[in-house]
Amino acid sequence: MNNHSQKPLPDISIVVPFFNGEKFLPHLTGSLLASLKASSGNLLVELIVIIDSPGSDISTVSSLLGRVLDESGPIRQVFLKNDVNLGVAASRMAGQSMATGKFLTFIDQDDYVGLSYFSVLEKNLSDTVSFFLLNGELEYESQHTHRPILYYHNKLSFNKIARANFLITPSMLVFNTTRVRCDFRQVSARHPGSDDWACYLELLSDRSVQYKFIADRIIHYVIHEENYHHDKFNFLISQIRTIEYFQLKFPGNRTIKMKRLSLQFRLKLNLSMIRISRLTLGDVAGFISLAYIELTSINNLIWLFRRFRTAGQAGRHQS
Repeated sequence: MNNHSQKPLPDISIVVPFFNGEKFLPHLTGSLLASLKASSGNLLVELIVIIDSPGSDISTVSSLLGRVLDESGPIRQVFLKNDVNLGVAASRMAGQSMATGKFLTFIDQDDYVGLSYFSVLEKNLSDTVSFFLLNGELEYESQHTHRPILYYHNKLSFNKIARANFLITPSMLVFNTTRVRCDFRQVSARHPGSDDWACYLELLSDRSVQYKFIADRIIHYVIHEENYHHDKFNFLISQIRTIEYFQLKFPGNRTIKMKRLSLQFRLKLNLSMIRISRLTLGDVAGFISLAYIELTSINNLIWLFRRFRTAGQAGRHQS
């Protein structure tokens, strides 16, 4: 990486959409600062906060960060206040347009990074690939438990992400901005939530794009009641709109057709519209597609195995 005095532009830009995140943001920024101090300090960091909540202004959020970050410290702070509430996808795009770092990532306000985050990036960031895929931990706030995001990694592909039944978050991506940028396509403004998925699909629809997987668990994705996926109806509608967009783009892709059937079946289940006596061919196809997708996920199978083993061990201890 470049010496700061020789190259004032940041090495990495981190875009954080802010929406009523007063209770979250200090934890994220504190984790960034702690990780940077624990590294060799070779990365100049730019933190771009896009304020998307009507009741918040730049001075309020700036003072919030001032409790953690010093303006003259190692993390350069940039703020933008949206005139109206645009949503997380548009806010990420606005932050991306402002970013000046050679590398770029997006972290949600309620997530945070591990202590080794910047040390790992220092060792791995290079010009040779278009983006980097990071591993991390899923943290369940209500259960006080956590597990790896990826137990097992195999090469990403468009079809694998189209089938996706594992967590997808932009904090797992670091982009080499000289090669590629992300498109958080808001495929359904009324039903947001799957723009992360659309970003991965857009990236991998170009087969020439190369990436590097970093196995270290340096991202912490927090599951709580305010996550989009807790609104199952809107989340499913957003997923369906996303897959419909890519089905128009790749009409002959069988994986996309299968995913759409499985999502429509999930939506019917969510709406309690499935009746054994009224099953249609589409319902049967959707069930088969859903079962196939779930049972062919290595990460899912490892997670189920570990869960059953843990439950069995707990049962033996109790007896």
